[in-house]
Amino acid sequence: MSVIERVRLTPSAKNQLIALKRKTAIEHNNVLCRHALCLSLANPSLPPDETFNFAGGLEIDWRTFTGGNEVVYHNLLIARLLQDRVAPTPDSLRKALLLHVHRGLSYLASRREDDLLTELARSLAA
Repeated sequence: MSVIERVRLTPSAKNQLIALKRKTAIEHNNVLCRHALCLSLANPSLPPDETFNFAGGLEIDWRTFTGGNEVVYHNLLIARLLQDRVAPTPDSLRKALLLHVHRGLSYLASRREDDLLTELARSLAA
C-alpha cells in the first residue's frame, strides 16, 4: 500500500481546475493535476510552505491521479525531496505532493490560453 492514498485539493485548486478544463477541453482533473505536479517539480525552487484548507475542495484517488503509474510518481517525489535535502518520510511525501500540485495548478491557471494549449499539447505528445 502506498503512503499516499488520496490527493486532496483546496477549493481554490478546484476552481483552477474548472477554469483549466474550460480553457483546454481536457476533461479529467487527474490529467491536469499530473501535468501541474510535473511542471512544479521541474522548477528548481522550493514551493512556498502553505497551510491548506480542504473544506469544499476535492479529492482524487492516488491510483487515478497517477494513471496507474504510482511507482513513477512516488519515485519522482522521493527524488525531489532528496534533491531538496528533505528526508523522504510518509509525511514529507504527502506534503511535497500537495505543495507541488497546488503550485503547478497556479502556474497553469496563470498562463495565457494559447500558451497553455501549446504547452499541454507538446507535453501530451511527448
